[in-house]
Amino acid sequence: MPSRRSLIVVALLALLGVPGVARGVEPFRLGDLVVAPGSVGHGVLAVPAGSDGATEIPVSVIHGAQPGPVLALIAGVHGAEITPILALQAWAPRVDPAALRGTVVLVRVANVEAFLARSVRVNPVDRKNLNRVFPGRSDGSVTERIAHVLSTQVIPRADAVVDIHSGDAHEDLRPWTGYYAKIGGAAVIARSRAMAVAFGVPYVVEFPFAPRDEEPALYTGVVAVRRGIPAFDIEVGRLGNVEPDLVDLVAGGLDRLTRHLGMRDGALPPTPGLRFVRERVSVSAEATGIFHGRVRAGEEVAAGALIGEITDFHGRPAERVVAPRAGHVLFVLATPAVSRGEAIATIATAVHQEP
Repeated sequence: MPSRRSLIVVALLALLGVPGVARGVEPFRLGDLVVAPGSVGHGVLAVPAGSDGATEIPVSVIHGAQPGPVLALIAGVHGAEITPILALQAWAPRVDPAALRGTVVLVRVANVEAFLARSVRVNPVDRKNLNRVFPGRSDGSVTERIAHVLSTQVIPRADAVVDIHSGDAHEDLRPWTGYYAKIGGAAVIARSRAMAVAFGVPYVVEFPFAPRDEEPALYTGVVAVRRGIPAFDIEVGRLGNVEPDLVDLVAGGLDRLTRHLGMRDGALPPTPGLRFVRERVSVSAEATGIFHGRVRAGEEVAAGALIGEITDFHGRPAERVVAPRAGHVLFVLATPAVSRGEAIATIATAVHQEP
């Protein structure tokens, strides 16, 4: 917590009109981090120790000199999803806090252990998927405690939440955004949809997930919309690769989003060829072995089209994987290893195009 002296100093600077300190804008506090108006602060959120040790979540706060909304950007929920992490690295320096209306909270890497271990989907300490344990538990394993810190210290502070993902190290993925179309009430759904559209990629997925009130949120964004905070997901990037054009796509989308929210000046051109995905179908492996893919993310496939073949470890045919319905490939497995029950592909099957 800030000292009484530091708060007095900030208040005096504001009264004196020192540049970068706005009258009427209070310092922003996040954990032990205190950021004056018109400035940037860096720190960590402590995740208290459990039986599997403690950890930290690196965060930054860009606190505008003018009042406005609080936008929380969460990257690194899955450690091998690199594009979101690099996109925040690229985007944050080009946000001028002196000209910003409101505050941006950047969760730089939500799942540090998974990132350092290059771990696909799960935290290597407890083997749990962070995006399946929300809102988490203060007395749970490390992944559950990370979710609890995000659910109690970051998401409630925000007026809008963005969970930024990409294709994991084994996933070829076409860029899309998505929002919860059945949770939070009409106003929250409409605002979430508008943010997903404003980001500027052509495909917007309408998530059908609608847990009952007594059921856990599971996903990051559900914690937000259940609190009445609009939220959406970004999925840009693939195969855990560093692709500068996709990093730029996320950074450019965040420019558009902050303009949409009124936090920064600038025109917001429409997204051409906008498509809303209302239904998806997933295909899972029925055999364990080696996958030989035949399609790429972004392609259109007919019903019955060959997605790929699975052979056993001796090269003998084990399964032909075909598209159950026609549609656009949003994701497809792009590395050879495959286990029975693992997702092979997701196909957008009900796509509504807007002019």
